[in-house]
Amino acid sequence: MQKYLPILKSLTIRKGFPDYPVQNIVYADVIAGLPVQRGSAIGVYCSHVLEHLTLSEFRTSIRNVFGYLQPGGRFRLVVPDFEYLIKQYNSDSSPEAMSNLLRASHLGEIAAKRGLLSLPQVLLGRSKHLWMWDYKGMAYELKEAGFAGIRRAFFNDSEDKRFSEVENPGRWENCLGVECTHP
Repeated sequence: MQKYLPILKSLTIRKGFPDYPVQNIVYADVIAGLPVQRGSAIGVYCSHVLEHLTLSEFRTSIRNVFGYLQPGGRFRLVVPDFEYLIKQYNSDSSPEAMSNLLRASHLGEIAAKRGLLSLPQVLLGRSKHLWMWDYKGMAYELKEAGFAGIRRAFFNDSEDKRFSEVENPGRWENCLGVECTHP
């Protein structure tokens, strides 16, 4: 996978994502656990990842994140805001309202990909959203995982300014941001 980083990096930069240092990238499975010592992290940032996990994978992942953080450490996340999407759906009186909701939420499949067209999804996987979140549901799950100080977050509003180094305003549009701490 490491040899594909220059290609992936140039594609993401063209899409408006910030440059990232390839030499600092470590690949791991957030569900199985990252190569991070428990209680060693002062901050964890997660942008548009958690909605690609099943509910049980999500719960395992946030419990892992909780374990990586030291007391007082911050977890900051951004995901699509399902409440916003539902409001859009409710205000759409067109016969395409449901189709528009499914497209916007990346929950529906218009057509099944077959043959070689399905290969990228099999290899890269997780392009579809598997679970969507509103603030109430996210706050509940974070509290159940042990987090405290749970609040709705907005672009670049963290007390920890290191998060602003990785935040991209386009990733926050009509999305749900949450920040919480390890007590």
